[in-house]
Amino acid sequence: MNKENKIVPELRFPEFKNAKPWSETALKNLAERIVKKNTGSLITKVFTNSAIDGIVDQREYFDKDIADKNNLENYYVVEPGDYVYNPRISVVAPVGPISKNNLNITGAMSPLYTVFRFNEKENSFYEYYFKSNHWYESIRKVANTGARYDRISITDSILMEIPVLYPELKEQQKIAFCLYTLDKLMDVQKEKLQVLKEYKKGLMQNLFPQVGQKTPKLRFDEFRNSSDWKEIPFNKAFQRVTRKNVANNKNILTISAQKGLVNQEDFFSKNIASRDVSNYYLIKKDEFAYNKSYSKDYPMGAIKKLNKYELGVVSTLYICFKCQQGFSHEYFEHFFESGVFNEEIERIAQEGARNHGLLNVSVTDFFETLFVKVPPSKAEEQKISSCILTIDDLIVAQSDKVEQLELHKKGLMQGLFPKNKVKNEQY
Repeated sequence: MNKENKIVPELRFPEFKNAKPWSETALKNLAERIVKKNTGSLITKVFTNSAIDGIVDQREYFDKDIADKNNLENYYVVEPGDYVYNPRISVVAPVGPISKNNLNITGAMSPLYTVFRFNEKENSFYEYYFKSNHWYESIRKVANTGARYDRISITDSILMEIPVLYPELKEQQKIAFCLYTLDKLMDVQKEKLQVLKEYKKGLMQNLFPQVGQKTPKLRFDEFRNSSDWKEIPFNKAFQRVTRKNVANNKNILTISAQKGLVNQEDFFSKNIASRDVSNYYLIKKDEFAYNKSYSKDYPMGAIKKLNKYELGVVSTLYICFKCQQGFSHEYFEHFFESGVFNEEIERIAQEGARNHGLLNVSVTDFFETLFVKVPPSKAEEQKISSCILTIDDLIVAQSDKVEQLELHKKGLMQGLFPKNKVKNEQY
C-alpha cells in the first residue's frame, strides 16, 4: 500500500479525469521577480493595479496624475505579460490583487508593488489561480494585516516562497479558456448594465433644471405649460438629524457609490463589532446622510438615503437630515443623485481646503445657505420619481443577472481549483 498526498480539484474536465494530480512548487520556481528601475524616468506612463479592472493607466483611471511625473526613477518597469501584486485588500481582493499586464504596453509602477514574470509565456491560468480561495489561504498563512488595516504585510521574498498549485499545461489552458469565456459573457452583461446607468444619468440631467435654469430641458407633456420650478432654502425642506446612538446599535453604515448606505462590515468584509459607536449618529429608514468624501463619480461628495435597513449608525463626519413634512424623500433621492446639487455644494466648499479627501463644508453653511429645486406641483414631482423608478427596476434586474453570473463563476472556481491536499491510498 502506497500512501501519497494527491492534489486534485473537485471539478475536472472529462478529458482530465485520469490525468496526473496537480503539482506544487514555490512561486519563485515558476517566475522571477522584476526589479528593473525606471532609470532616468524614461517611461512616463504610470500604471496602477485595480482590484476590479486589473492593471490600468493611472491617469485614465483616476482622471488625473497621482504619481509625481518628475520622480519616477524608483518605479519598477512593467512589461506586457508581467504580473503585479498590490497588497491593498478589498472585498474583491481579500489579500490584495495580482494582475497581469494585458495592456500590450510598457509602464512604470510604484515600488510598493511586487512585480514578477513567469518563465513560461503561456501563463494565463495563473490570472485565475491568483483569484482562487487556495491562493488567498496561502497568503493568509504567511502574512499579516499591516499597521494600516487595509493592507497585507508581506515581504517580496516571502511572497515568492508561497507554494503554487498547477496542473499540466493542457489542463491549465482548458481552465483558463473556460473562465475567460465566462468573463466575456459577464462583460457583455456588465456593458448592458452600464448602458442603462448612463441612460439614467443622462435622463436625470434633463429631468431637473440645471444651474441658471428655471425649468428642465425635458418635461412630460402634461406639464409643458406649467409654471417655473421653485427654489427652496435647504432648511425649509430638511431638518438636521443628530440623534445619538444611545442604544449602541451596531449596524455601522458606509456609503457605497453603487448601493447607497450599506453595512460597513459587509462592505469591507471585516469584523468591526468591538468598535465603540455610542457617539455615532443614529439614522432611520428614508433619512439622508451626506458624506463629504469626494470621488470621481461624486466630486462634491455623496448624499444617500437609507433604504436597506430600518436603523443604522454613521460617523459624526457625516451630515444627516430628513425631509420636513410635506416634502418627498423619494423625489429628493433622485434629485441628489442627478448631480444638479453639486453646484450648490461647490458654492460653499472652501476652495483648496480638502483635508484627507474630505471637502471642507460646514454644517451651518449646508443648512442655511443652500437651495433645492422642486417642480410647481406634486403631480410632476411624482411623475419624475415614477419615471426614474422604472429605470431603476431595469437596472436592478440587469444587476441581478450580473450578480448571478458572478456567483456562478465563484462556485465554478471553487470547484476548478483544489481546496487542500487530500490523502488517498493506492493499492
